[in-house]
Amino acid sequence: MMTSQIPDEVLFEQEWFVVTAVDGTGLFAPAEHGLEPECFSTACYRGHVCRYAVVDGRLELHDLELGSEQAPPRLGGRPPVAIEPWQWHYEGLAVPTAFTGRLLIGNGDPDELPYLHMGFRPAWMFAEVRELTFEAGALQAAADRSAELARVRTDVAPTAARPAPGEPTEEWISRTFSLTFEYAWPGRS
Repeated sequence: MMTSQIPDEVLFEQEWFVVTAVDGTGLFAPAEHGLEPECFSTACYRGHVCRYAVVDGRLELHDLELGSEQAPPRLGGRPPVAIEPWQWHYEGLAVPTAFTGRLLIGNGDPDELPYLHMGFRPAWMFAEVRELTFEAGALQAAADRSAELARVRTDVAPTAARPAPGEPTEEWISRTFSLTFEYAWPGRS
């Protein structure tokens, strides 16, 4: 489990952002739709990648890549298209979510960052960061957190690509595979 992971994404204000943290419930869950994802790459241990879009103030699933040995069932009225063996793609979806909580999303690479060899990239590794708050899938607030994360980046970046002094390597690896606010935005919960 030592590979950078393919992140979920959100189309927000005509721009694609990477999901760096999730605090809440109700995002797309494959099992709730009769899907059983299987790992299709060392860069996708969880077996699926979601691309969401905020459309008319609501969060919906836009595209889905799914690992499965057999052809999975239709989703949102759409059949899956085989990309490669074990990998399927649903496109042009408009599956509503009932997500309630916060998403931290990032876009753009700031200069001089350490390379993270595993897990998900935290929010401070992006130049542009937004915090989106939803209630039952409806967007309630959107805040630009870019300046705050730039300050965090200055403090965290020099040492983030390796375990903290005294931190067991296994704990650090586990942390990099996390989508918690604590990992994505150190010092804020």
